Amino acid sequence: HLPDAQDARVAGGTGDHERGLRRCCVAADDAGASAIRGGGRGRARVPAGRPQTARAVTAVRLSPLVRVVLAPNPSPYTLEGTNTYLIGERDPIVLDPGPDDTGHLERVLEEAGTPSVVILSHRHPDHAEGAERFADMARAPLAAYASTGSSVCATAAAIADGQRISTNGATITAMYTPGHAHDHLSFVLEEEQAMFTGDHVLGRGTTVIAYPDGDLVAYLKSLDRARAAHPKRLYPGHGPVVEDPDPVLAYYKEHRLEREQQVLDAIDAGDATVPEMVKRIYSDYDVSLHAAAALSVMAHLHKLLDEGILKQEGDAWRRA
Repeated sequence: HLPDAQDARVAGGTGDHERGLRRCCVAADDAGASAIRGGGRGRARVPAGRPQTARAVTAVRLSPLVRVVLAPNPSPYTLEGTNTYLIGERDPIVLDPGPDDTGHLERVLEEAGTPSVVILSHRHPDHAEGAERFADMARAPLAAYASTGSSVCATAAAIADGQRISTNGATITAMYTPGHAHDHLSFVLEEEQAMFTGDHVLGRGTTVIAYPDGDLVAYLKSLDRARAAHPKRLYPGHGPVVEDPDPVLAYYKEHRLEREQQVLDAIDAGDATVPEMVKRIYSDYDVSLHAAAALSVMAHLHKLLDEGILKQEGDAWRRA
């Protein structure tokens, strides 16, 4: 997760979104949906992760069917930390094990008991780094979005758009919501008409669409799709629960369109390069956030390029 700079500046600490990404993104096993239904236990041993952190990690019950364990990885890019969700009571679904932190993974396993399956919203390391090791610890199958045979980890089975995953008392339906990442999934909890949004929508602030993996056109379509599902509650990958989703989803789209206009205004004012645009648009934000802001600006520029509104000449961008 990389929150938009206007929101990230209020959080403390540092973050590194790309750390560990190449390690997590490898070709998928073609085990298929059968592993999601409970096959695939008895996994191969994987190396140990980072030692336990000193910070205590506790589970919080958010509803009769949902608990959350906050990962100890706070930063401007993760807010208070990654939300690891336990969905269902007995044999719960575990969503986004988070960082490869021994204390966190052990706490999640203690709370979950015997997870039925481990699933991922997307491949970014603050959500997926500990997934393979946690699935091994829990002796549970691991599953993530897969397109034409590619997925997050070599041992992950593929989750398809619209696929239903059930455990005792809870059923979730996968919704493909690319934009923040090409492999991003949200999940609708049928019993609550609630949505687990990963980094598609956060509990506070807005998320960045980081070019090239981030796709602004896809993201706007995914926002429309999520809003059309009329969720009654959002369980985000970072930050608190969203109790009134519709205005938040509407704001997310408005914010992107406003940012697009700011990019055009910067070009009209004479800014031609990404650093120049970032300096103008994010002038009152800490420079440590400008690298993330540049990725977001690039996503806007490429959308406008594809639409024929802009042209690119080397590092310079101009009206077409």
